[in-house]
Amino acid sequence: MDIQATKIDLIHWLTELDDQNILARIKLFKDRQEEELSEAHKKLLDDRLFDFENNPDKVLDWESVMIEIEKDL
Repeated sequence: MDIQATKIDLIHWLTELDDQNILARIKLFKDRQEEELSEAHKKLLDDRLFDFENNPDKVLDWESVMIEIEKDL
């Protein structure tokens, strides 16, 4: 069965499906598939990782960040 035939078969199956548990699991699977990072987000993370690897002394640990935030409050 080719991919288009598989999709059509699944669509027909879904339209007649009444099992809420299976539908919820399929929706969860779909939502997880949509959670992938966009190319822009991947590039941003790659840039920040590159900066960290090349300038490891220019980072703050969590406690230092929190101290700085508390100073501003």
